[in-house]
Amino acid sequence: MKKLLLILLLTVPGWCVLHSLVLTGQTRSLTVQAGDNVEFVGDSNQVTVVGDCNGITVTGSNNQLRLDGQVASLEVVGSGNQVSWVERPGRRAPSFESLGTNNQILAVKP
Repeated sequence: MKKLLLILLLTVPGWCVLHSLVLTGQTRSLTVQAGDNVEFVGDSNQVTVVGDCNGITVTGSNNQLRLDGQVASLEVVGSGNQVSWVERPGRRAPSFESLGTNNQILAVKP
């Protein structure tokens, strides 16, 4: 039975692995290489996401987020958050959902 389980584990395709990155804190500036899903929690963060990912969630207030990659969906929960996505040929704006007040998404040049 153990041998069968080991064989099954070794045959699971690599594409089944999902990456998630959760960052928490306040007043931080950092650049991350995006996995599949990225979540930011905190206030007054300055974050740049470099790379493509499926989804980003921002929870808090007065955060500044710069997206330099293709992002399928973006959810912002809180108030006063600003998200800038870098326009490049072939890149689409992320679908955007805002739960709160004074949250904005802006297209910017590289």
